[in-house]
Formats: sequence, C-alpha cells, structure tokens
Amino acid sequence: METRGATATDIPEIRRVAREALDEAYDFFPKKEREATVRVRFGDERLESAMADDDVILVAAIADGELVGYAHVDAVNRADAVGEAVLRGIYVAPNRWREGIGTALLDAVEDSIRERGFTQLSVAVLAENERGKRFLESNNFERIEERVEDLFTGGTAPQLVYYHDFA
Repeated sequence: METRGATATDIPEIRRVAREALDEAYDFFPKKEREATVRVRFGDERLESAMADDDVILVAAIADGELVGYAHVDAVNRADAVGEAVLRGIYVAPNRWREGIGTALLDAVEDSIRERGFTQLSVAVLAENERGKRFLESNNFERIEERVEDLFTGGTAPQLVYYHDFA
C-alpha cells in the first residue's frame, strides 16, 4: 500500500470510498443525510477546487492498483489557531478496515502538514461515530470540545472535536 497526493482522476474512486465508508460507519444516520454528504462534500467541482487549492492536502491510499482510502486536510493558518491544521476526514473502504490504511493516511497527512510548519491537527466527528472516535483516540487525539453540527438536510447532530499535537 502506498500513499500519494490525490488527483482529478481519483475523484470517482474517492466518492465511492466515501460513500461506502459513510454507509458503514454512519449506519445510525439517515440515508438521506449520508447521500447529501456525498453529493456536497465529494462532488466533482468541490474536489477539483480542493485539489487546486494550495492550502488543502488530499491524500489517496492505493493498494493493489485500487484507491482504498482518502484523507482531506485544510492547512490554513487562522489567527485563532496558529500552527493548527484541520482534518476534514479520513475514509477507508470498509472491506479494507483494520489493515492500517487509516493510520498510514494519518501519518502521510502529518508529514505533509509538518513540512508546512504545522504542529497541531484538529478534527470533528459525530458523537455517535464510535469507530471514528476509537480511531482518533488510538492515535493520540484528545477530545477537547463538544458542539452541535448543522446537517445538510436540516436539523443538527452532536459533534466532538479532537486535537492532536505532534510537534
């Protein structure tokens, strides 16, 4: 398995992996919301725009010639979070879970943002996402905040924010 920067030719596979991972990990979430998430966050224009943005890092995990995972980080300095990048998500094809792909993506993300001078990474996860919380906690992320997330289809859901200092 290798990690590399995601490219425009990866977009259909990124969307497939995201859909599969969301359907499996977010089975507690309404299908309508999962579909809206894929449509909004993984649409061609949105991903192409992210790929063209120097402040965004998109990493693909490739195994056996197939995209099996994807990570998205916003590496934008904000006055209130100097040195902090934001992990928007790590998605791994469910049939490849527990193979270390998520950890390899996280390592690649940390290497990329470290090269840019970042020393901290934050990420938000839905409070009901037990798999996501276990992954973050097993990779030395600390829960620092609880908040409410607005959903694409209306309504809200509780969300937890995790933080990792890797300096």
